[in-house]
Amino acid sequence: MPRLARLKGINTTYHIIMRGNEKKKIFLDDRDKYRFLEIIAKMRVKYNYKLEAYCLMDNHVHLLINDNGNDISKIMKSINISYVYYFNNTYDRVGHLFQGRFISEIVADDKYLLAVSAYIHNNPVRAGIVKRPEDFYWSSMREYMSQEPDRKIIYCYRILGICSPSYPEAISTYYQSVRNMEKNYRIFMDIEEDEIQLRRQEGDYIESFEEGRIRINNELVKRGLTMKGIRTDKPLRKEMMEMLRKNSVLSLKEIGELCGGYAESTVSIILKRENHK
Repeated sequence: MPRLARLKGINTTYHIIMRGNEKKKIFLDDRDKYRFLEIIAKMRVKYNYKLEAYCLMDNHVHLLINDNGNDISKIMKSINISYVYYFNNTYDRVGHLFQGRFISEIVADDKYLLAVSAYIHNNPVRAGIVKRPEDFYWSSMREYMSQEPDRKIIYCYRILGICSPSYPEAISTYYQSVRNMEKNYRIFMDIEEDEIQLRRQEGDYIESFEEGRIRINNELVKRGLTMKGIRTDKPLRKEMMEMLRKNSVLSLKEIGELCGGYAESTVSIILKRENHK
């Protein structure tokens, strides 16, 4: 039996939620869902990220993405633009399709990674569409159960490796974990989504470059510092970069500009050092 290495991601993993504008449908038929998966696969090749779980509901999408050292904002922007272009042309429409910017939360450890993947795969069950997560065609649960091997867009080995080093045992254990976690994590994950929305409503979530600049300036004023301080104080600079990375969807280039004029590659290195700890 093949054995799975217990992998620990050194890059950042995100739970991404994309919602239809005004809660409207973003998929009108199965062709749309097929196209969205094609775009996901295309962008995975372009940006070399790892898609660890997904679920396509009619009016929203859940993605579990490890950026593999790439810029999650660029990844999501490319997915968004490509799908909106297809959708608007197919249905002869104009305007926004998605509700603002995508929602993202960092998945910091194995326990939370398992919980988030279970939540994603249980979405159709919670919505009353199916009784078992593996019965829903438009999620990665079928790939985890080896029922859709031809899709080949999911990197399932890290999550299965958390469950067991043996591949057959890992599949069985993961399935039981998903079914058990549907009850154990349902309230917890609902609260998580509400908190994300609340952070945006209360102004804690940074939506633009200008908001990021204001947040940085406010943090410096609190400490009696100027921008010169962020350029000379390495721990402070790292702290500010981490804050922007966690609480915004700003690109690495924008974060670098806000934190002293650093290049995108430099920001990536600094953030990777933090993730190694």
